[in-house]
Amino acid sequence: MTGIAVAALAATLGAGDTSSAGTIKAKFVPPPTATITTPASPLALQSLHGKPVKISFAGKGRDAAKQAVPGTRFRWTAYGTGGAKKVLCTGSAVPHPGPVNGITIYRNCASFTAELGMLPQDVASTTWWVTLEVFSFGDTAGEDTESVRLDYVAL
Repeated sequence: MTGIAVAALAATLGAGDTSSAGTIKAKFVPPPTATITTPASPLALQSLHGKPVKISFAGKGRDAAKQAVPGTRFRWTAYGTGGAKKVLCTGSAVPHPGPVNGITIYRNCASFTAELGMLPQDVASTTWWVTLEVFSFGDTAGEDTESVRLDYVAL
C-alpha cells in the first residue's frame, strides 16, 4: 500500500494524524449488554398433543455508555436440536446485508409473544435455546440466551 493510499485510508477512518503512514488508530467499542427478562430463568411448559405454545418474551439492552438500546435493535432467535432455527422477532433497525427496498415497517422487539412447538424428531420433549441479540449503533451485538423446554402431554 502506498503512503498516499495509507494517508487517504487514515483520513477516511478519522485517524487524524496521517504523518505516521501505516498506523491507524481505532477505538474499540464493546458490544452492548443483552438481558432476557422474560422468561427470567429456564422455562418448562406443557405442549398438549405437541401443539405450539404461546410464550411471552421481553428483554433489555444497554450500550457501553450504559444507555438503553431501543427494542428496534433487538433480534430474537430460537435454536433447537438438529439445526432447527426459528426467528421470533426482528426489530426494524436491526442491521442486515444489502439495501432496503421499499418501506420499512416499525417493529419494536423489546417485548412480544411468539409460538414455539415440538420438533418432529422429538418424542417426549423439545428444548429451544432462545437468543436475544442487541445491536449497538456500530452494529456489534451482545447476546443472552435462555432455554425453553416443551414437554409433550396427551389427555
